[in-house]
Amino acid sequence: MLKELQISGFALIDQVHLSFDSGFSVITGETGAGKSIIIDALSLLLGTRASSEMIRTGCDQAVVEGLFQPSAGARNLLVEWGMGSAEDDELIIMREIHRTGRNRCRINGHLANVTQLAQLAPYLVDILGQHDTQSLLDVEKHRYILDSFGDAEHQKLRDKISKLYQEYSEIRSRRIKLQTNEKERLVRIDLLQFQVEEIGQAKLQVGEVHRLTADLERLANLDRLSSTAASVYSRFQEDTEGLPSLSRLLSEAVHDLSSIGKYDQTLIPLVENFSNALVLFEEGCRDLRNYVESLESDPQALQDVEERLHLIRSLLRKYGDTEQEVLNYYEQIQQELEELTHSSETVDHLVKQEEHLYQELLQLSAKLTEKRQQCAKELEKNIEAQLADLNMESRFVVEIKQAEQVGAEGLDLIEFKISPNIGEDLKPLAKIASGGEMSRIMLAIKSILAEADQVPTLVFDEVDSGIGGRTALKVADKLHKLSRHFQVFSVTHLPIVASYAKHHYYIEKKVIQDRTVMQVNLLSKEERVNEIVRMLGGHEDVETIAHAKQLLNQANTS
Repeated sequence: MLKELQISGFALIDQVHLSFDSGFSVITGETGAGKSIIIDALSLLLGTRASSEMIRTGCDQAVVEGLFQPSAGARNLLVEWGMGSAEDDELIIMREIHRTGRNRCRINGHLANVTQLAQLAPYLVDILGQHDTQSLLDVEKHRYILDSFGDAEHQKLRDKISKLYQEYSEIRSRRIKLQTNEKERLVRIDLLQFQVEEIGQAKLQVGEVHRLTADLERLANLDRLSSTAASVYSRFQEDTEGLPSLSRLLSEAVHDLSSIGKYDQTLIPLVENFSNALVLFEEGCRDLRNYVESLESDPQALQDVEERLHLIRSLLRKYGDTEQEVLNYYEQIQQELEELTHSSETVDHLVKQEEHLYQELLQLSAKLTEKRQQCAKELEKNIEAQLADLNMESRFVVEIKQAEQVGAEGLDLIEFKISPNIGEDLKPLAKIASGGEMSRIMLAIKSILAEADQVPTLVFDEVDSGIGGRTALKVADKLHKLSRHFQVFSVTHLPIVASYAKHHYYIEKKVIQDRTVMQVNLLSKEERVNEIVRMLGGHEDVETIAHAKQLLNQANTS
């Protein structure tokens, strides 16, 4: 609900700070006092269009700020936008209008836009009355109002259709995308076929670049490896220039130590060690000789390694930084190629899915139409009874037509129509009803749908326009009963309506220092009596005062 409203520099308002409570509140004042200014200021917080003409003369800006106790729907939006939590019990909306044209919106201190304010509005306040922005003029909302009148099964069916339609739309979008991008599909298939063939023929292995680089290093230095290894082998095994080979020297040394070992047993371990070393040395020499013999010049092998490295590095430049990345990409494009190649089969499958879902939607929508038709009869009867109670002998009809295509809301196009006078043709509600009649129609609808409506605050702008007597009493009673479910505000000229309020705000214009200023005051019990007297005709005689007190007493006991 609306808890506080602070307005500065707006129209005739210099500075106003109002606090509100639950229940039924009325706003009264002389004609032209500026009662609609409060409604206009509140409308700004609900996303209506701003104009620099709203700024008070002599001010550079107008500021309107509202403190709300948010409904569950409002909290969900705030959580979605990152502007609040599910536990928040307060919502602050601020709107600034500057003469420079630089306007600003804030929600809980976060910069916001007018679109977001408009999205929040249905969960905060519904303003009903003499303005073209009232919800009954929006035909799209007629379906919502009718569905609100349905039972739990009705709502469950509606939600099921909405979810099913979303699934149907996704399938349909995928099918259309595949069909309309046929040329792109063929081009993509050609590219993928080339890439799959290029990578597949290479038979790439993880770690291959490292191994090939080592092979390239060996083959490029083959002559040096051969000459150096052969020279070392020669020093180990061949006598040169009268000098014995290292192998002969080591063999003779082992023989000499063995010959004296019989004289000193402590030499035996040394002899065994050197004998073992000699065996290992001889084995090493054989291995070195085999290595030298294996080092034959092979220009073709060098060329093969160079070509293989060039191929792999080319693949790495195109498809990944490592062999593993290239192989991962290879698997990915193989899968994509498979899907694109068989996309005609995919399209056929999607077409079948789409048709199945559409037929299911049609069946469910037909059931929803039946339920809506039942609700429509009930709603028509109830609204006509409520309107008759409000002195409007009108015929009210919920017209249900079938759309060409099923949608998220089913197949039904719904519009409220009315014949405000007996014998006249039915016409669209938005075209035939006056502002006052529209307010009373909405009052009737709100009275019927009170418990189903999600809007916590209702503002009726002169709902009692052009009525009096018993009808005025009925309007007052309905507004009072609505306040059991909503926070209700009513701008009124009727004393009977004002008497039913729990809170009474009085608006007046004063001239202060040669400037007109609008003031808003919450009236005390005594002040309410005086205002009711004014509304009754303004003669402060004993009878009028007694009448005013009687109205207030009767309202308090009703």
